[in-house]
Amino acid sequence: MSHIALIGPLSKDRVIKNNETHKSVGGSVYYQSNVMENLQINTRALITLSKDDKYLLDEFGECIEIIPLFKHKTIEFQNIYPTDDPDFRIQKANIPFNPINPEDIANFNLKDIDVILLGPLCPYDIPLQTIEFLSKFEIPIYLGAQGYLRHLKEDKIVLNPWNDFKKFLKFIKILFMDEIEAKVILDKDISLEETARILASFGPEEVIITQGSNGALIYSNKSGKIYRIPAFQANQIIDPTGLGDTFMAAYSARKIQIEDPLECGKFAAAAAVIKLENKGPFNKKRDLIEKRMEI
Repeated sequence: MSHIALIGPLSKDRVIKNNETHKSVGGSVYYQSNVMENLQINTRALITLSKDDKYLLDEFGECIEIIPLFKHKTIEFQNIYPTDDPDFRIQKANIPFNPINPEDIANFNLKDIDVILLGPLCPYDIPLQTIEFLSKFEIPIYLGAQGYLRHLKEDKIVLNPWNDFKKFLKFIKILFMDEIEAKVILDKDISLEETARILASFGPEEVIITQGSNGALIYSNKSGKIYRIPAFQANQIIDPTGLGDTFMAAYSARKIQIEDPLECGKFAAAAAVIKLENKGPFNKKRDLIEKRMEI
């Protein structure tokens, strides 16, 4: 049976949409764990948060093996959607310094793990030294790039180029980002296709760029091909927070079972649109994803 390790911080989120405010648990690891639980993937999650916020762990499913790493404070995010466009979001944050260092994961059980999925929310959540340490276990490492681009300007999140990305990417098998992040990451005025090829040249076997309602682009270094994944039409737009994390998790789960980037991309796109149509994290089963793929 497949096993995935999730590593990253938990956050306390406030989602503001249609003049309504909703508080929830957040962070890549949280949204990804819900996908894994509903797809029945054995999951072990190493999570940073404050001891005062330990109650947030109750929001995780019983099938997720949680290893909390307590820090001084929990990250806080505001996700503001001023329009009905789910691809347009304003973010504000309160980000404490909570790095996950090699000594923090020295006793993290990676036995029987097939994939390590890293979900940093800011540049210092998972330092290079930690990724180097994880690489010694010779387990494929998948990474969401967003955290390394996010910086605070006063209390607002802004995206800046990831200057030392080359040092990280040699350890990464699959790299995920969205199209806005892709335009920032290299600080060059080039196409998404060229961005993906350049990033893949530094190590990743696949670079995946999600494009919201326009689907996704996948570049495979192995085949040298670009795969275009169409988006599924949403019946209604309810909750866009965590869409990228849902796509990432679903893609990773499917990738354990099948190599084909096109098949994995379609599976992930179907999971993402189902999440968009429902409030909160992904909470449906595999058969619903497969039915959506047939439409």
